Amino acid sequence: MENEKRLMSLINAVKVLNSTRDLDEVLHQLIKEVLNVIEGANASVLFLYDKRIDKLYAKSAIGFNMDYLKQILMDPGEGMSGRTFLSKKGKIFSSKSDTTSGMSNISDETKRLYTKAMGAMEYPMSAISVPLISKGECIGVLTVDIYKEKVQFDETDLRLLETFGVQASIAIENATLFSQNERTKRIHEELSKVSLSKGGLSDITEALAGLLNKRVVVFNEFMDPMAVSDQDAKALSNEVVEKHPMTLTEAIKQHSISHYRMALLNGNYQVYFFPIQTDKLNLGVLTIFVDDQYELDPLDRFAVEQASTIFAMEMNRRDRLIADDFSYSGYVLEQLIHSPYEELSSNYLAKINFPEKENHQYVIAHLYMKDPLVSFQEVSEKKQQFFRLLCREISRLPYKTLIHDHNMEITMMFTMSSMLNEEQVFNQLTELFEKIIKLSNEYYQLSILVGLGQVVDKLKRIRLSYRDAKRCVQFLQSTNQEETILTYPKLGSYRLFLKTDRSELKEYVDSVIGTIIAHDQTHDTELLKTLKVYLESNQNMTESAKALFVHTNTIKYRLKSIKEILKVDKVNGRKAFELQLGLYILEYLGMKD
Repeated sequence: MENEKRLMSLINAVKVLNSTRDLDEVLHQLIKEVLNVIEGANASVLFLYDKRIDKLYAKSAIGFNMDYLKQILMDPGEGMSGRTFLSKKGKIFSSKSDTTSGMSNISDETKRLYTKAMGAMEYPMSAISVPLISKGECIGVLTVDIYKEKVQFDETDLRLLETFGVQASIAIENATLFSQNERTKRIHEELSKVSLSKGGLSDITEALAGLLNKRVVVFNEFMDPMAVSDQDAKALSNEVVEKHPMTLTEAIKQHSISHYRMALLNGNYQVYFFPIQTDKLNLGVLTIFVDDQYELDPLDRFAVEQASTIFAMEMNRRDRLIADDFSYSGYVLEQLIHSPYEELSSNYLAKINFPEKENHQYVIAHLYMKDPLVSFQEVSEKKQQFFRLLCREISRLPYKTLIHDHNMEITMMFTMSSMLNEEQVFNQLTELFEKIIKLSNEYYQLSILVGLGQVVDKLKRIRLSYRDAKRCVQFLQSTNQEETILTYPKLGSYRLFLKTDRSELKEYVDSVIGTIIAHDQTHDTELLKTLKVYLESNQNMTESAKALFVHTNTIKYRLKSIKEILKVDKVNGRKAFELQLGLYILEYLGMKD
């Protein structure tokens, strides 16, 4: 008769479990019905397993204070429930010594919270723990306790609880799937409504924060906070960037959810990073901050993971708007640098609100992506990512910039204040492009060469700046120098050699200073170096001697030898020019070798 009563209790419990698809309700009913099924039990706890963090967490209980119990995170193998989880087999802990032994390896933190949840540190007189198995994997553990003396669980209780556990696993699996779908559907629908109503990234971020009741931040791939749910979230985002940049960088590189515990502001937080990405691009991370004593609900994690596509779509939309703006400005710039400046050009400029003013001056920067040793498809992807970086940096500038994008080259026209002199203009732009080159190499392994043309005061002369910028890049391409940025003034006379055949340049060097080079090589002298210093110091022997750290008489002797070798009486006028030109060409050829 007793067995019949227990069987009926089990049947009724299964009916209750299958009467709802709400996961929280299923878990509440499960923990409640288990005490009806297992006679003598006066406490019970359900632990679920979180695969992402490899921890067991208390989801529902009777006989415990859940405010403390829900803070417990146990490793597999820890305590009675953890041991059952690892073995995937039900266990009876028949006596208090068994339960004490079963709990002997719990952490100090688990022990502290368990004590608070019980009101005192007391282990049960007897306990049963059974695994909840779904598709061959343990998804949780159900443990029931007896705190009455002289009452023990037996094998019949274990078999009954295992049978109940099988049904409970099915109910949990069905309810979890249903709840995931419902939660995901709700969050997706709410965020989609905001997006479709032309709400921007900030509006979508605030909406998600409201649904989760958590602080939310969106970082782009450069660690910039693109949107924050509130001022507290903004403060937290700044703290992450300032104190945990390596962690944030690592999270941005991940293609799956990552989770870290961080000390931020005046407390500790569980911080979850959800990747925001398209098929080809990693756009950033959706970041959720949770108070340290809690975990982000697995249902919410699943729902947010699915909803991250909405954030990707919004960030892509913003990028497209910026790209469309630059696309038209690129067409205008192309007309300015390749066509005669006329009324038509002014009309184009007016359409993009770009009036020519007297207090403006202009300069062209030409960018070239150097030797990308990757496939064309990968180059295109890297180029797309680099363009995002470029737009990000350009959008921060206080002046209007036009961008023309063509294959592996990008041309940019900067508008600068006429209050700046040429050196100040080049210093500002050099600083900008040093940062861009560094980031492009760091993020995308792209090598960028940059040429800066002369500064002009009229748009009709911008073609000259473009010509100069192209020559600077051409020079960087044709030499083996380490420089990646070259300004037009620094290019100097080398621009004259760029269009000349290398063999012709060598022939000129041989005809002008070849005999001196040969003499130095044969006799181990420094006549060529002396000649170079002498010409650069305006043929001043005293200054030449100081520069070479020798006596003036040594300079006189070397100059006499040079004249004899060159078969000339004097080194001045046309002859000095030819010699200096030969030295410049030799230096240029040396840069290429």
